[in-house]
Amino acid sequence: MKGTDHLAEALGIKVLESQDGHCKASMQVEKIHTNALGFTHGAAIFALADYAFAHACNYGDNVAVALQASINYLRPSAVGDVLIAEANRISDGRTTGLYHVEVKNGEKLVAFFSGVAYKKA
Repeated sequence: MKGTDHLAEALGIKVLESQDGHCKASMQVEKIHTNALGFTHGAAIFALADYAFAHACNYGDNVAVALQASINYLRPSAVGDVLIAEANRISDGRTTGLYHVEVKNGEKLVAFFSGVAYKKA
């Protein structure tokens, strides 16, 4: 991916694997990532999933932007948990691509994200 994603950097998101159509990224949940109930804030989980999505569709010379993204939160996580987002391309059309991202805490599915990317180049 080109450039620096300052939000991902501030949230402590790290890329573990990256290739065309696939990315695995991690984030260790800290107090700054939590909501008023002490659980991981949905926005932090979304940011992790979105970052993995962006890496999967912007690999090499590819340039793509999100057209649509949605997320389903399935179970909570909290401080100390290490969340892993794994993005995979499901469909690759001429101008768009469909990606699914699973966010897990160990073997437990925390959230499921779906995104459509528009290929600019």
